[in-house]
Amino acid sequence: MPVTWEIRDRLLILHLIGHYDYDAPINAVTDAMLDPGFQPGTMLLIDARFTGTRRSSEEFRERAIWMASLQSKGLAPRSAIVINSQPHQFGVARMAATHVEIQNMETQIFTDMDAAASWLLGSSLAESGADSAAKSAGSTA
Repeated sequence: MPVTWEIRDRLLILHLIGHYDYDAPINAVTDAMLDPGFQPGTMLLIDARFTGTRRSSEEFRERAIWMASLQSKGLAPRSAIVINSQPHQFGVARMAATHVEIQNMETQIFTDMDAAASWLLGSSLAESGADSAAKSAGSTA
């Protein structure tokens, strides 16, 4: 199967492999969000290192609008894309990220899965720490 998913540590990891239909990632994310392991605030980590599928700018725009609509269902507004070292993949990922950012979401591009996960989880921990600190400060007032 060219699109698979797994949930690990508040991350929904979407693996894009080879060539796949336009709806395959949508179906995978929809299935994953129905899984009991999916919790509000889960962040999307897209592993595109092994894909050969090409998408148009319009398709990326449509996908970004769809991703933004998932925030009301618990998807976090931060995501990461992991690519291989081929120069064209960076350009494609940058185009996808731009469309996501237009939807008021944040996306970073990486070539290493661990670095991408650390960035996502690190930002999650920092936000949790800030929330805890704000609550503590509010409780002493």
